[in-house]
Amino acid sequence: MTPQGEAGAPGQQPGWFSRNGKWLVGGGCVLLLGCCGVMSLGAWLTGQEVATVRTAVEALDADAARVDCGTPGPGGVDCKLKRTAGAGKLEACWDLEITCTNGGKMLGHACGQLGAGQADGTANMPVSAFSNQDGCDSPVLGAVKNLLVTTVE
Repeated sequence: MTPQGEAGAPGQQPGWFSRNGKWLVGGGCVLLLGCCGVMSLGAWLTGQEVATVRTAVEALDADAARVDCGTPGPGGVDCKLKRTAGAGKLEACWDLEITCTNGGKMLGHACGQLGAGQADGTANMPVSAFSNQDGCDSPVLGAVKNLLVTTVE
């Protein structure tokens, strides 16, 4: 018999897992979700890098050219096309703005092509391709503007 006022034998203490099991399971779930998130982010970033590299390689393979036009004459203006990148068939279109001694300007538009692997070529801009011929007394300076190079399939 136990004397009155004294409590009985203390109950058994719960085990470590009983006390900490909820934290262990919750931490495991958070860790699993974190791993999935990191892996998903890594996959997305890798995809972005691959797309960036692919775009850079395509830009290196893109056809490009420059156009230099000579002095205007009775037969028009001869413009030299020179490939600066790529190897495919390309078409270059441009405007040639000619400034005159009296300040007038003539404007002409032309296009020329280079075949696949062709390094350079010539395109003639006939006199009839230029506007404002009456407003020009004597050509002084020409400038190629709005050059657009496209790959022709």
